[in-house]
Amino acid sequence: MSTTHLEAAAPRLRRAKPATGRPVLFSLLLAIAALGMLILLVAGPSIGLPLAISCAAALIVLVALAWIVAGPRL
Repeated sequence: MSTTHLEAAAPRLRRAKPATGRPVLFSLLLAIAALGMLILLVAGPSIGLPLAISCAAALIVLVALAWIVAGPRL
């Protein structure tokens, strides 16, 4: 059984992917979602359950939208 040493292996040329997406818009949308979650956590006990659930769902949709529209491309 033979073993290939790392020095003998052909070096892989991996080029870094260029930065794509819209990092400013992505950060802004995530900051808005984080602020909304903070407001929901503070005001949550005083608002009704259906309103709290719908606000949480809207914030989840905002995070998903931020990733789809402006997030980094993998």
